[in-house]
Amino acid sequence: MRKTNMKQYLSKSYWLLPKEDSCIAPEGVWSNKDMDPTPIEYRTWTGWTFFSYWVCDLFQPGGWATTAAFVGMGLMWWESCLAVLAGSFLSAIVIACNGVVGGTLHVPFAVSSRAVYGYYGSRFVVISRCIMGCFWLSINTFAAGQYVSYAIEAIWPSYARLPNQIPASQGATTKDFLSFFLIWVIQFPFLLVHPSKLQPVFYTKACLVPVVALGTMIWALVKCRDGPGIAYALSTPQNRVSAGVPRFIAFMYSVTSVQGTWATMGVNVADFSRYCRNPKSSWLQLFAFPVINTLVSIVAAITAACLLPVYGDVLYQPYLIVSKWGTSPGGRAAMFLASLAWALANVTTNVSANSISAANDLAALFPRWMNIRRGQLFVAIVGVWGFAPWKVLQSAANFLTFMSSYSVILAPIASLMFFDFFVIKHGRYNVYELYVPHGIYYYTKGWNWRAYVAVICAVAPNMPGMVNAINPNIKIGNIKYVYMVSNIVAHFIALNVYYILNKLFPARQTLIDHPVHDVLEDTPAIPMNYEDSSDMEKNEKLNLV
Repeated sequence: MRKTNMKQYLSKSYWLLPKEDSCIAPEGVWSNKDMDPTPIEYRTWTGWTFFSYWVCDLFQPGGWATTAAFVGMGLMWWESCLAVLAGSFLSAIVIACNGVVGGTLHVPFAVSSRAVYGYYGSRFVVISRCIMGCFWLSINTFAAGQYVSYAIEAIWPSYARLPNQIPASQGATTKDFLSFFLIWVIQFPFLLVHPSKLQPVFYTKACLVPVVALGTMIWALVKCRDGPGIAYALSTPQNRVSAGVPRFIAFMYSVTSVQGTWATMGVNVADFSRYCRNPKSSWLQLFAFPVINTLVSIVAAITAACLLPVYGDVLYQPYLIVSKWGTSPGGRAAMFLASLAWALANVTTNVSANSISAANDLAALFPRWMNIRRGQLFVAIVGVWGFAPWKVLQSAANFLTFMSSYSVILAPIASLMFFDFFVIKHGRYNVYELYVPHGIYYYTKGWNWRAYVAVICAVAPNMPGMVNAINPNIKIGNIKYVYMVSNIVAHFIALNVYYILNKLFPARQTLIDHPVHDVLEDTPAIPMNYEDSSDMEKNEKLNLV
């Protein structure tokens, strides 16, 4: 009996999901309800929802670390905040525009991207987003593990002296990996619950984390006042980058790092905006996002600037700051509470921004085998343990290099998505055709070559800079100045190349006269226009979404 059961578990048929009925996907196309246009009763997001979301999401350790790292590079605290404002505004343009697209079509980005990259070509975009979602899930989980370490040390200080069996070359200790495992166990059940059922947790974060952030800044100000002096620390940083070109490079590199931080959201914001009552509410993000993010950066930048002359380091990660508090009973109490608050911030970010999005991507890529629940299980296990976040978080330089490098590809992908909708197609998409494999968005064998030529042209000038950022021993000459504005260059090249290609080689079948942006209640799903029965059999085998 056991052998039979084991064979059953290992068979493909055991894991095959039952085919769900879709309100829009044609017969023969495997889909699931999560990929359908959002029903009217679930379209509840307003401008205030977006504002509340960003207030909650932006108060998290990743954003703090990004700003503090700029101070560590040699920028003044206000220059760091200015870089955050500039980078956030540029990111907000992409986020808001793609948010309007999602709010208009009410479909996830895995579906809307088919209109730009082709029915099959969109899978590369979805895979890229899924990988980044898993990577961020891993990074945030490991960072949360650091807070677990200090929370435990606040109660049992001997935990800090746990014998280490891990080689120093790994950049982490036995204690780090044990805390990583503990937070993974604690976080696991939260990743399986839909964010709508975790509102009390999100409200708790929104109340606690800002208080902890402000308290941390006040502690840094007091620490600096008793040492070199606040005015001196804020006006005369000891690591000030040289004026002229070096300072400009540092500033623009910081702007690009901010854009890299939010490049993923620029791609998949439709996963949230699809729930909008009115797509216009997404425009609020154009102002709310940069303003809120800049306010958070002010707290982080002032804290980093004050701690630099005291400790000789900006202590760019909040867990590096709380580690200094365990010298007294009151300090350990603050260390425990702050660690819990920051850990909670990372967990809630993982739930809302990484786990659900990556699970959606997997459901879109493998609809026969993956639904949202299975996708969440997969990313909670493979997504967390399949990367090496301790290497990324080992230093501020590594952290910023990671931020800048992966956005080189995501930046043009995101900008082409809204550019195609507003400029090339003039806001006229047919939502039914997004679900038809051989429909108007089939392009050339399922791929829109125009979009990929534009992406390749946008990425190519930035590749030498990315290689140099990863390995500084490789000299690339003056082309490094292109990489410091990699996202801006990528956007500019991609949009211009894509526009020219569409003018020279227009995909006329996609240029429709009248938009169909919603599911019509009295209109049945469009049948598949296969040329012959072999096409239908072929697509059935490919498990198309």
